[in-house]
Amino acid sequence: MNKVPWLTRLEISQETNHLLDRWSAFIGQKVKPPIPVEAIAEKYLGIAVEYDNLEEMLGISDVLRATWVESKTMVINSSLLEGAEGRISFTCSHEIGHWVLHRKYFFEHFSRKDPSGVDPSPTVVCRISTSKLRGEWQADYFGACLLMPSREVQEAFEGVFGKEPLALYNKKSCFGCRNSIVLDPALDTVKEIAGRVIDRGDFTNVSRESMGYRLHELGLLKNFTGEALPSYFKQAYHFYSSQQAKKELRKTKEIV
Repeated sequence: MNKVPWLTRLEISQETNHLLDRWSAFIGQKVKPPIPVEAIAEKYLGIAVEYDNLEEMLGISDVLRATWVESKTMVINSSLLEGAEGRISFTCSHEIGHWVLHRKYFFEHFSRKDPSGVDPSPTVVCRISTSKLRGEWQADYFGACLLMPSREVQEAFEGVFGKEPLALYNKKSCFGCRNSIVLDPALDTVKEIAGRVIDRGDFTNVSRESMGYRLHELGLLKNFTGEALPSYFKQAYHFYSSQQAKKELRKTKEIV
């Protein structure tokens, strides 16, 4: 995946806009959030979307999704059906990114057939361990732009917070991260900020974490805390996971 051509954020964003414009023409009306990525894949691009145990099917670990370019089949690991909010939509939009951005390259360089003319192996396999490769980053960014178009995100943000970006100076809110009355912009309230934008713009198939990243990337959140959003979300995730683990341990002890 590091051999795919270099693409800028602008070029990838333009590709998502072209796809959304073509989808709007296809259905005869302007597309609005939540962006129906699975319908775009199946009804417009003609890709069959399936769910299966990919680790068992392919015999490899940590696989999230796979696409067979020649047979136009996208398979998402069925374990993701039990995952976090927005995971399936993002996974589907990621694979659409591979299809739009990379399929010509894969046809030319990676397509392999057995003597019967059937391609038994997927052209693209996305694993957790390969998430930092150039092609995977491109597909991730495509997925974010597809699910959260910049214009719609901007309109939703302005509808809640006004036209000026929110500046984050503190890591922790002065009023607490779950204060329903006062929302103090801080690192620990980014998900609350993202949640309000999601509600306003009807981005119901997007996680608050993904929207938080998108708001920051679009310049609607200015981070002056000295700590990056990814590192903060990672800390929050590990804290949440540890708390959940403690709860599960307590439940187990109670049962025993």
